[in-house]
Amino acid sequence: MLNTNHGAARPGFIGSAWLLAGCLAVLLAGRADGKQWQIGKDSELKTALKEVAAGDAIVLADGDWKDAKLTFEQLPGTNEAPIVIRPQHPGGVVFSGATEFRVSGTHVNVTGFVFRDPDGVSDVVQLRTHSQRLAHHCRITQCWFEQTGDSDAGIESRWLSIYGTNNRVDHCYFGGKKSRGTTLVVWVSEVAEHHRIDHNHFGPRPELGRNGGETIRIGTSEVSELECASVVEDNYFFRCDGEAEVVSNKSCGNIYRHNVFDSCAGALTLRHGHRCLVDGNIFLGRQQRGTGGVRLIGQDHRVTNNYFEGLRGDAERAALCMMNGIPNGALNSYAPVRGAVVAHNTFIDCKVSIEIGMGAGKKQSANPIDCQFVGNVFMPMKWQLFRIHAEPQDFVWQGNLQQVGGDDRDTFMQFPRVELSLQRAADGLLRPSDARSLRCDVPDIVKNDLDDFPRGANAVAGCDDPATAHRVWPSAENTGPTWRPR
Repeated sequence: MLNTNHGAARPGFIGSAWLLAGCLAVLLAGRADGKQWQIGKDSELKTALKEVAAGDAIVLADGDWKDAKLTFEQLPGTNEAPIVIRPQHPGGVVFSGATEFRVSGTHVNVTGFVFRDPDGVSDVVQLRTHSQRLAHHCRITQCWFEQTGDSDAGIESRWLSIYGTNNRVDHCYFGGKKSRGTTLVVWVSEVAEHHRIDHNHFGPRPELGRNGGETIRIGTSEVSELECASVVEDNYFFRCDGEAEVVSNKSCGNIYRHNVFDSCAGALTLRHGHRCLVDGNIFLGRQQRGTGGVRLIGQDHRVTNNYFEGLRGDAERAALCMMNGIPNGALNSYAPVRGAVVAHNTFIDCKVSIEIGMGAGKKQSANPIDCQFVGNVFMPMKWQLFRIHAEPQDFVWQGNLQQVGGDDRDTFMQFPRVELSLQRAADGLLRPSDARSLRCDVPDIVKNDLDDFPRGANAVAGCDDPATAHRVWPSAENTGPTWRPR
């Protein structure tokens, strides 16, 4: 039974808004025993930077700062006493034009700024001041990056470039970028970066019509064999339509979890690199053209506990796409898919649930091999379940279930048919009302479910164990800054 009543609106933050407001106030103020440096012009900043110490706050005067060139060099914050860079009031400083904002050092919190209609620079904000002077344990939080509708696209640019190690970008808004260039880039080196990108609202990005319209990119093809070990979690992506890769992974060991991709005409693409985890994400196509899920390239990736519904992309934008690889190819080519685990995902009403061997041909001749499909649930409705371009080799298929009825065009494989009882929950997801029809005999390889709670003793297929509670999902209301710009 399928109940499509959408129910109540998605809930907001877990916990108290007063607690969040209090934490923000402390973050903006800096330490009570630190000095506040009031900055109204470049000369005042240069004087302050000679004496600023751990626990101090650098406070920029509210107003419009056009074509600003600000360099905060090697600031000496500590874990107990970070240095805060902020406006007088949240949103009070609006940077525009050819602004360049550069920060290096340790434990620096940049918070409360607006970056509007940047133009004429290749990088707006960089967490470095020199190729050898990077940022470590620094934070960009509660900032607003936007391009307004009546502005020109401008030159190719990146809005935020993250260098160094152990940095965090959280509770920011990014929206409206029309120019070529990735919105947010993580630059990867020989040392694992361990960055965290969380609770941000990535708003609409119009279709660019060519490469270079990614919302997030982690690494490049040249460094794609290196470990980055960064985490992208609890973000809300809405209509990020810049190109086929909403997120472009180009390094190893990264984690993508608990994000919501809402009406995005593209996919979370593991373009290069290996050993990444895509766990507990929600992909909502809302029947919009080109909306996609996850694309796999490389070795030993894990795709678990994800929810795919209403996606209308195919080929590289299928709900799950495994590319064919190039044997012994260059770093910028397609590495063969090997050793992937696709387990306990739920696919509902997707144009193509599984696309295997995409791009197969004389050059891309390495078929996906040694992969596991375990405990997944498929409700294809009128759509095709599989598109097979190259025969998968040595795959394990275990405990996968399919809704009764639907189209029987798929001759590649038919899973056991069961009567799935799903109902639209308050969070907008179609969730199982009981576990009986989902029981399956599968190995214990996924400990938690979609909501990140431990699964019960009886294994159930799909992303959602009906015995667990529901988490609060990222939305426009509970991600991004707690303030709105003027």
